[in-house]
Amino acid sequence: MNAEDAGKDPALQALVQGLQEDLGPRLRSVVLYGSAARGDHHPASSDLNVIVVLDPLDPAALEALAPAVRRFARKGHPIPRLFSPGLIAASADSFPVEFAEIRAARVVLHGDDPFGGVRVGRDHLRLQLEREIKEKMMRLREGYVLVHDRASALRRLLARSYPAFAALFRGGLVLMGRPVPSHNQEVVAAFCEAAGLDREPFDEVARLKRGEKGTQDPRAIFARYHDALTRAAEKVDRLRIEGGETK
Repeated sequence: MNAEDAGKDPALQALVQGLQEDLGPRLRSVVLYGSAARGDHHPASSDLNVIVVLDPLDPAALEALAPAVRRFARKGHPIPRLFSPGLIAASADSFPVEFAEIRAARVVLHGDDPFGGVRVGRDHLRLQLEREIKEKMMRLREGYVLVHDRASALRRLLARSYPAFAALFRGGLVLMGRPVPSHNQEVVAAFCEAAGLDREPFDEVARLKRGEKGTQDPRAIFARYHDALTRAAEKVDRLRIEGGETK
């Protein structure tokens, strides 16, 4: 699915129609973000990520949107993120990585664009990137403890981790003032070039993500991947950029 076709997806059309019928003027915006908005969506392995903006964001509105959201979730899609216009304006310092990604690629399916005027502080972005890279590496190590001696499970662990780290690298490119490509593998390649990292360990994991088992021992892949991620975390930790906002 490319970004231009995103609004034609039947599940998204049904969601927007249901929200309009159930919420009326309380529905301010419906925004698609993530892989589908970037044109990197694969139906078998990608989610449809949606933000619904309500005014007011209160229990009555939550109850009203429940039928449309339940139908959407029953199709296997994540429950939409729920915001009010005021909450978006107040949250750029809380979700800088996510908001930077949304600003870079989004499709407004209904209403106004609630992210057009959002600015992300570079100091907030760097701190979240540092924290999340380290947290996700902790989870990766914990997973390795459990599955290191089971090749198929270890391949799945590596493959599942790849999109999360690619999303963080997307934020890293924003922080370094570099262009941000649409596709995850291009993002990883661009970040590795900007940070002076060897991209081959990430390419190996990307092949696992595509379902290519290969012949390499997944423990050896993990070791190289873990080393590259450690260097990526150190790079982000060293990015001490003066205050300001991303473009």
